[in-house]
Amino acid sequence: MCTSSELETLIETVNVELEAANWARVVVLTADLYTCAMAAGETLLAELVQDLHWIANDALAHPLDVARLVSP
Repeated sequence: MCTSSELETLIETVNVELEAANWARVVVLTADLYTCAMAAGETLLAELVQDLHWIANDALAHPLDVARLVSP
């Protein structure tokens, strides 16, 4: 079982890695966050986290496309 404190900590950690564009770490963390959200009964959150997981995977697979999107 995942506690709400563990869930919040994972969310905060994912946010930090997202801001840093550390896609490899986001992939790992979202897998953990998905598991935690499901264990806590937060199915809507788990679905959103799963989407974020695939977005991060795509960013790893297509780094030049991501760089073009986020550069000024």
